Amino acid sequence: MNKIKFISPLKGYCAEPKPSTFFIPDAFKKLPPYIKDQNDSTVKRCMPFLDSLTAGYIIPFPCDFEIWVDEEANQVKFTCNDQLGDMFPNTIGISSHPNFQTAEEMRNPKRTVDVAFKFLNPWKVVTPKGYSCLFVTPFNHALPFDLITGIVDTDEFIMNVNFPFYWTEDLKKRTLLKQGSPMAMVIPFKREDWKMSTEYVDKDELITNKQKFAYFSRLFNNYKSLFWKKKSFK
Repeated sequence: MNKIKFISPLKGYCAEPKPSTFFIPDAFKKLPPYIKDQNDSTVKRCMPFLDSLTAGYIIPFPCDFEIWVDEEANQVKFTCNDQLGDMFPNTIGISSHPNFQTAEEMRNPKRTVDVAFKFLNPWKVVTPKGYSCLFVTPFNHALPFDLITGIVDTDEFIMNVNFPFYWTEDLKKRTLLKQGSPMAMVIPFKREDWKMSTEYVDKDELITNKQKFAYFSRLFNNYKSLFWKKKSFK
């Protein structure tokens, strides 16, 4: 079994990374599998949704951050306990990138502030030789920010990976990002070479009637029963 390591001098003091299964939203847990009155399934029974929700690992916020607008200074501010920033510079906090680093057409269209901010991350991520990590906004979570997705060769990179993001929440609201809540999703993968092709196939050959029958003969869990494979992140 491959092993991913999260290393930090703050281990034992701040919230620690865990498999994404530990961060399933309560709203999803409470959602019924189907609506009786409408006789229709909900996303609770969608395995692709659940696989995305539970993929990889979550690095949580190491401390509380509050986001608010300083109207006098006409600035958006991200604040945490000042002592944390003083004690752990470049380890805990939120910084920003200058706008010239990204073309305007590439900036998040849902941003409410025209600035790319950055969550500082106290955890160094280490993967086995030949494995990289995808760093992304936690899939299928309703969050007030959106990370700029990145891939890092974590078998070679010697520094902590920080997380650039755009703020997408209404600026009229004061928002609390709680310690231990999801900050970034980490999905390790093996680096492999790929080559694509396109091919023609007659639509009647693409899916046979027997295959259709096998799929539609079940009322429930068709995909899960016939195609789905269990994924494991521990």
